[in-house]
Amino acid sequence: MDKQSNISNKSNSRFIIIIIMALLLISIAAWAVIQSVSGINSSGSAGIPDNTATGNIVTAAPASTPAGAETTGSTSTNGQVDMDKLAKDILSKTKFETELKQIDKTVAEELISISEGSELQLYMGNGNYSDEIILITAKDKESAEADQETAVQYLKDMRKSFEAYIPAQAKKISDAFNMRSGCYVVICVTTDIDTAKEIIMAAFE
Repeated sequence: MDKQSNISNKSNSRFIIIIIMALLLISIAAWAVIQSVSGINSSGSAGIPDNTATGNIVTAAPASTPAGAETTGSTSTNGQVDMDKLAKDILSKTKFETELKQIDKTVAEELISISEGSELQLYMGNGNYSDEIILITAKDKESAEADQETAVQYLKDMRKSFEAYIPAQAKKISDAFNMRSGCYVVICVTTDIDTAKEIIMAAFE
């Protein structure tokens, strides 16, 4: 009887251990799911999933518009926006930590691969600063959506580089203003984000 009792006790002990291990595995799996969902919910980018491990791009937008989403207001009387004028307005009225200059078209398109038929204007400054202006005029709404995703991925990669040696500049990228309206995409990286946002939104009213 004692032998059978010992065998029974050992079996019960194994069973309890198996149950505990199973519960532990379930807990770990649940924690992983929660972390995954939390990461998706915090991506904050206008229908642009953050599928990298570099963190979240937080985009700004008018209160009535989801962050980074397409605006509903008319762009102008003929539905077009003068992107050259918009660039000049942003450069002249917004404060940047470095002087921004327009990058050659060929070089710009090597950095940000836009859709065929899209026009890209990229303004960058000293390599120690993350200040930038990205202006894209696509041939249609679908191309604009694809171009916005490409531009955001470019910013994520750039942010990852800055995180390694200039964290403050990386945060600036996270706070970038990111907007799409029709066939237009406008992204601005600056500490003077409120001014940039006001100028950009005014151009699309």
